[in-house]
Amino acid sequence: MDNENNRKSLWDDEDMQEFEDTIAIYNDLTRANMNLISKIQEQLKRNAELTSVMILCIIAFGLNLLRMISDTTNSITEFEPRKERRRQELMEYLVHTERSRDIIHMGPKTFIQLCERIRATEVVKDAYRSTVEEQVAKFLHIIGHNVKNRSVSFLYYYC
Repeated sequence: MDNENNRKSLWDDEDMQEFEDTIAIYNDLTRANMNLISKIQEQLKRNAELTSVMILCIIAFGLNLLRMISDTTNSITEFEPRKERRRQELMEYLVHTERSRDIIHMGPKTFIQLCERIRATEVVKDAYRSTVEEQVAKFLHIIGHNVKNRSVSFLYYYC
């Protein structure tokens, strides 16, 4: 029986040693997992910071592009010299002939002053297809002669 008790106690010691080894391995794994989790958290924090910096850079770049686009004038002179020539011919026709009173019911000097004031407000701007002067002249012609837009476009295209 002593033999059996000795075997039992040896077995118990082995079991105890195995249990302690298992706990030690478990503690090592837990420590390793905690270290891994903390490193992953640090990496995620760095990634979040870098992402926010990148988003801010993209927003700043977009705002800068918008500012640059809004600073450029949208005049027809930038797009096509032929249209600028036509605009000059129209202005010469309206300003240097007495026909301006017949067409827009306004004197040349008054027309130029009106266009300058409207341009200064920046409510009406040069567009790709027409300048402020053309837009004002068309408007005055429509109001003064009670005509439709089609006839005005035709008239100002060939002036």
